[in-house]
Amino acid sequence: MICKIAFLMAFMITFSGKINSQKLTPKKRNVYLIEHLLDCSKIFQKTSLEFFAGLEALVLTQEKTLTSTLGQNVQIRCTRDSGTWVISWYQQKPGNAPKFLLADSTRATGLASRFTYTDNGLNEYLNINGVTADDEAVYYCAMVSSPHSAPIQSNTLTKTSMPSIFTRPPSPPELVLLAPSQALSSGDRATVVCLAQGFYPDGATLSWSEGGKDVAGTDFQTGQSERQSDGTFSLSSVLTVQPQRWRSGHTYTCQLSHSALSRPLSKSVAHGQCS
Repeated sequence: MICKIAFLMAFMITFSGKINSQKLTPKKRNVYLIEHLLDCSKIFQKTSLEFFAGLEALVLTQEKTLTSTLGQNVQIRCTRDSGTWVISWYQQKPGNAPKFLLADSTRATGLASRFTYTDNGLNEYLNINGVTADDEAVYYCAMVSSPHSAPIQSNTLTKTSMPSIFTRPPSPPELVLLAPSQALSSGDRATVVCLAQGFYPDGATLSWSEGGKDVAGTDFQTGQSERQSDGTFSLSSVLTVQPQRWRSGHTYTCQLSHSALSRPLSKSVAHGQCS
């Protein structure tokens, strides 16, 4: 099977000139257009990935998800069916735009020397020596006509929060809901705290509902996830409720989604349930 999509990559082709098969020759080809971004759900249903530049079909094969211990050396493989195209690499961390790493001898400014590449004919490898927790990310493989091509714009890459390099096995989160005290004065606002803890990889999301209806994002604040000493992550969200609404008996539910869960977790609380 050509396409092995356990490892997540996004693939692009860049062209020069107008999109006209008569003008699209190998010598004149340069960065012009990024087209045909792949949706991972579609890739699972395919056995090969084909791109067409004029009459030339280009096929990329993909690497599996990598699990690495800290300090280990890893290689991420990207295979092209034509030796005339250059492989470039991009890295995307959860919540951030993808950034260019390297293409042949062209490197991003400030890129650590731990990141190198090996070109073995139609196979190219991104090498990461001494993996750190900061290396957890999605790594995109792209085909470009020249290592000196302009970097691909980050807003053209498919965004995903699932890392392609893990430094520990996936771990599902635990959900804790902290209700306000019943001893609220008439002017106090009630705050309900939702805490997700012990999850890996990063990328959990928390949402709120009141009586089955989604709560607007302006009514709650969700912080940034934090890495714990054991390598897992935690995330908290605080919902603020007017005292009269809290005392009216509405049920407030926090829902947690994460890649290690088969379905979202949720916990609910209402005024009469707190102590």
